[in-house]
Order: sequence, then structure tokens, then C-alpha cells
Amino acid sequence: MACKFTYFYPYGKIFRKFLCNFACQQPSAMSYNPRFQKFFPLRTVALLILAALMVCIPQSAAAAKLKTSRYTYEGGVKNGRMNGYGVCRYTNGNVYYGYWVNDYKQGLGKLVYADGTIEFGIWEKGSVKKSGRRFIPGKKAYGIDVSRHQKKINWHDVAFYADSKGNVSGKKSGSFRQPVLFALMKSTEGATIQDNTFKRNFKEAGECGIIRGAYHFLSVTSSVDKQVQNYIRHTPLRKGDFPPILDLEINRKVMARDHAKIIQMAKEWLKKIEKHYGVRPIIYTYDIYFRDYLKGHGFDKYDFWIARYNPAGPSARHWEIWQFTDKGRCPGISTNVDIDVFRGSYSDLRKYIRQKGIK
Repeated sequence: MACKFTYFYPYGKIFRKFLCNFACQQPSAMSYNPRFQKFFPLRTVALLILAALMVCIPQSAAAAKLKTSRYTYEGGVKNGRMNGYGVCRYTNGNVYYGYWVNDYKQGLGKLVYADGTIEFGIWEKGSVKKSGRRFIPGKKAYGIDVSRHQKKINWHDVAFYADSKGNVSGKKSGSFRQPVLFALMKSTEGATIQDNTFKRNFKEAGECGIIRGAYHFLSVTSSVDKQVQNYIRHTPLRKGDFPPILDLEINRKVMARDHAKIIQMAKEWLKKIEKHYGVRPIIYTYDIYFRDYLKGHGFDKYDFWIARYNPAGPSARHWEIWQFTDKGRCPGISTNVDIDVFRGSYSDLRKYIRQKGIK
């Protein structure tokens, strides 16, 4: 007789295991051995107690799919109801990513309406808490960029701490939350290196409705062709993702010494990647790096993602993303993380992706 239960309770786990093993002994072991005959009543008691535990202790939600005339849901399900984390796609075009309890939105969640507007925060019985909030989620589009340095990320819980006006400083303070609306991830470096967290991050961020991007760190020690192939082979960009991104932050001494060579390498990578993916890549670099090494050298047609840890913001032309801190703190991430903001609202970001992202 197999004994399989999916009921969990921190203080009764060992006791239930004992009862389960005791109650599920084969009858032959109990009935035909005289030494166990007198314990048979205890076996009956054990079965009764175990049955009571099964009734009183909630069942763990298991991943499943539910479909009705109003929605299609994928995620945690318990007793035929939405429980735990899940994604609900409504027939009217709205999509909810977040936590549920007994078919109610409950806990951290993001509702993306069909028109591109969003609602985000802590939900309670189907309604988001707004008391004291003086901002509209999505009016500013915040994001993160990550690599193996952030270790294992719990994408279901990732959000930003914000003040009542919705401002995100990167500090672990603020009683409100802003959503992570995009995530840029390291995919490759040089000709042979792949970030060992990229596949998981790319997959799980996408499942949470976060717009994704992937960058390549340019190396001066390997050929451009091999670096292009490394990126293409390990970066499965899909429709709705950011364009490919080239990370240009070569050591300043090397850049000064081999400036013309590196500029040519960067242009070659950008051109070949654009030919493969059919969209123009983005360039990541530091603000001062742009001024000293890239400005005036034929990159004006590219959009930039600029790092500058100064309230004044980037000075580079065509910047679309500003990385404003490398010491951010977020729920769901145990380490410091870079925090970025797109130049525009979430609706503007979606429009940018439609026009310039992967088709």
C-alpha cells in the first residue's frame, strides 16, 4: 500500500511521517505476527489521526492549467482553485502575473491591461492596496540588469522599494512597490564564455511578463566572428525582446592604446548581429566612456544604454536606458543589483519594443 501525501505543516511533519509509516504497514505484518496483534487498535487510531490531519491541513498548490470562457490560467492550483503563483490570461486581453489565494488575487501581483496600462502592488481579495499611494504604476518604467553575480533570483518576488510618489532610489526602504518592467541579462563574453545563469533568468523573467534583453561583453582578445557566433548560439531572442546589446567597457588603458582597433571590432560586431537578427543593436557603456572614446566615431545611429550614477542623468545622445545605481536592493534578489529606468513610460517602452525590438 503506497503512502503519498502532499500536506505540509512545519511542526507536525515528523509526527505525520511516523503515523503514515505506522498506519500503512501491510496487514500481514500486523495480523499474522502474534506480537503485533495487541497493537492493531493503535493502527486504527493512527489512521483516524492521519485522516484528521489531511482534512485540517491545507494541501500544497501544484502547477496546473485551468480554462474557462473568461480566462486561461497556468500556475499553482489547490482543490481546483487558483492558489500560489500563477499567470491568468483573460479573453479581453488583460493578463495578471502574481499570487493567488482561492481564486482571489492575493499578495504581490501585476495586472497588465490590454491597452498597455498596468496595476501593481500588494493585492487583497482581488483588489490592490492603494492607501497613501500617489503614483500610477508604469508612469516610469524601471528595470534591472543581472548576471551570475546576482546568484539565484526569485523572479516571482522581484520588485522595487518605492516611496509614496513612486520614486525608486535603489535603497531597501519605502512602503510601496514598483514593478520590474524589464530585465537585461548577460548572455556571453568573448568567444567562449556564457553566463551560467542566463538560461534560467531569461526563461523565468519571460514567464513573469518582464520584457527581456541580452547583452554581449566585447573582448579584444578573440575574433569578432567567433564572438558573434558565441552570442547567436546561446542567445535565443524572441519576438517582444529588446534588440541585441553590446557591452563596451574595455579597460581604459587598453582602449586608449588600441582605440581604432576596438572601434572597428565594435562596428563589425554590431553590423553582423544586425544582419542576423534583423534589428539594430543597442550599445551599453558608461557616460564618461562614451564621451572619451565613442562620441564622434560613427555610433550616432545606435541607441544607448548609459551608466551614470549621478542625478543629472546621461549626457550621451540617443540614450534610451539609464543605469542609475549599481547598489540597488530588491525583494527576490539577495545581492546588490543594477537598477535602470527607460526614457518614458511603460506604454512608451512597449511601443519602443514594437518598433525596434525583435520581430
